Amino acid sequence: MRKRIFKREAVLPLAIMALGLAFCIPATAQVKLDMDTTYSGQNMHAETCREFAKRVNEALKDQVFITVHEGGALGLKDEDRFTAVADGIVPIQSVLMGAAIGTSPIFGLSTSPFFVKDFKEARLLMEIARPYYEKEAKKHNQLILYTAPWPPSSIHANRPIIKYEDIKGLRIRTYDKNGTDVLKKAGANAVVMSWGDVYPALATKTIDSVLTSSQSAVAGKFWEVLTDTTRVNFAIPLNMININLNTFNKLTKEQQAKFVEIGKQMEERQWMLAEEAMVNDENTCEKNGMKITRSISAELASKLKADGMMVIDEWTKKVGPDAKAILDEFEKKRK
Repeated sequence: MRKRIFKREAVLPLAIMALGLAFCIPATAQVKLDMDTTYSGQNMHAETCREFAKRVNEALKDQVFITVHEGGALGLKDEDRFTAVADGIVPIQSVLMGAAIGTSPIFGLSTSPFFVKDFKEARLLMEIARPYYEKEAKKHNQLILYTAPWPPSSIHANRPIIKYEDIKGLRIRTYDKNGTDVLKKAGANAVVMSWGDVYPALATKTIDSVLTSSQSAVAGKFWEVLTDTTRVNFAIPLNMININLNTFNKLTKEQQAKFVEIGKQMEERQWMLAEEAMVNDENTCEKNGMKITRSISAELASKLKADGMMVIDEWTKKVGPDAKAILDEFEKKRK
């Protein structure tokens, strides 16, 4: 009899302890995700990552927590980011579309030089191409949460670009093959360079000019090393904020829906902010001593647009029927 009583007395405290532990352990552990971007500080593409993470973390408190790593802190170059999402190396990334064309040529569309004339056309082109972008992203094991445009690309140098011949001889950094090909055709010594390498290259005079937005000119304090900005309206590039599909599929349906909902909110926000940023950033550069040339001659624009058509032609050949479908719909709707 004593033996049975001892067993009961021993089991009861253990059962109470186990019950207490069950109440202490959360039903589901918090999902922790890393989000990486090559940009930092006040750059709008760093800020959008912070804002997206903030909104997700607040909406899914105790369920999901996103940590943003800025300034290329995880060691990835721009051209590696798309495949890094595919492989799950970093589950969420801000990817410059033009930097992904080595893997997926279709993403070169947004950086096609002199193809769209303003934000309205750039938005229309994005909306038409979006299903094709999404199909390609899915093929590479990822989902596009939202797109974020840049202000138009300008040429930042130590002289204004007034004539076509002014491009000749520039040692200029570009952000993708499209920009490199067109500027080489105009006589520049153009080279693709990841954003993190730009300022050191300017400081050591490895390059003497940069193709980028005035947003980046402010972030990079170009007035310390360059004198002029010329608004050539080269392109309105897009970043895409992508999540690894395996990671996304492990989220609950409710969590997935919240990611998609916040992505849509961020896309609307970023398209509005990009247009405002162009004017504000040029003014900042000007206040810091740079000369801003806000328009170019019709003759220069015409020559640059003609050079840009070779990029569209090459893109169409590489992408095939999907390219023709996108371009046909775009030409029809923008008229």
